[in-house]
Amino acid sequence: MKKGIKGIKGRIGGKGRRGRMGGRVFSVVIFLFTFFSMYGQKDYLLLRNGDLLYQAKDYTEAETMYRKALEEKQKPASSYNLGNSVYQQNRMDEAMQSYKQSIAGTKDPVLKSNAYFNLGNTYFQQKDYGESIKAYKEALKLQPKDEEAKKNLMLAMRQLQQQQQQQQNQEQQQQQQEKEKDKQDQQQQNQQQQQQNQQQQQNKESKENQKEQVSRDEAREILKAIEREDQRVQEKLKKETGSNGKPVKDW
Repeated sequence: MKKGIKGIKGRIGGKGRRGRMGGRVFSVVIFLFTFFSMYGQKDYLLLRNGDLLYQAKDYTEAETMYRKALEEKQKPASSYNLGNSVYQQNRMDEAMQSYKQSIAGTKDPVLKSNAYFNLGNTYFQQKDYGESIKAYKEALKLQPKDEEAKKNLMLAMRQLQQQQQQQQNQEQQQQQQEKEKDKQDQQQQNQQQQQQNQQQQQNKESKENQKEQVSRDEAREILKAIEREDQRVQEKLKKETGSNGKPVKDW
């Protein structure tokens, strides 16, 4: 049970002896069970037997008795006490349902107030402080002087405020993380775009250099071709000049 919270309200309707139960008590229970069964009040004895077991902190067996009592007859007190027995076994969802059934089925302000109080505790244990606050307020409407309900109400309100503050901090932290991530993503995109632009520029310059190299090679080939043609013409002229010229007389 959470530190600081007042525990659940006790059982309703039981008059069993407190403390340890001896064999004599169980003998009386068996006798009464037989007696009331004969007169159609089996559910009453089952409820009382459950109360005795609950006092002895045998919550599992107490639960069994309360369930049997409910099978015999649906009573708000039995639902309430069943809720207490499963609450003690830390089965909050089941306890919650039992308290709600008790609230819906009774007009007794004390029983209803206690059921609301314990319902508030189940919500508190599940950290549903908003619903816990509502339940404690309903309990106080029926019993305005209930100091335990007032204390638990204040504690639930404080816990709700802390929970909301934690949620707000988490949301702010998440938003900051998302901003940082967006910033990193944008930086990464910029870097990728810059690298892409650089690669495109390099490719462009490479193509231009290739074109320039081709142009220079073509120019050299053209010059060589002109030189060869010029040489061919010169050689042709020499041949023609050599064949048509008059021989020089040596006399």
